Amino acid sequence: MMDVLLSLVPVLIELVLLVAIFYHMLNGVRLILFDMGLTLKYSKIIVLMLSAVMSMIVVFLVSHLLAFYPTM
Repeated sequence: MMDVLLSLVPVLIELVLLVAIFYHMLNGVRLILFDMGLTLKYSKIIVLMLSAVMSMIVVFLVSHLLAFYPTM
C-alpha cells in the first residue's frame, strides 16, 4: 500500500508541474498571436486550437509517465 502511495505522489506532482509549464507556454503563444495583429474575432478559434493541443500534450504526458512508473 505504501509503495503505491509513494509512487503515485511524485507522478501527480510531476504531472501538475508539466501541465502548468505547458499551459503558460501555450498562453504565451496566444499572446504572441494577438500581438502580431490577429483580431479578437479569432479568439474562440485560437483558444479551441490551443486547448486541443494542450489536451494532446496532457494525454502524451500521462501515457509517458505511466510507462516510466509501472508499479501503479
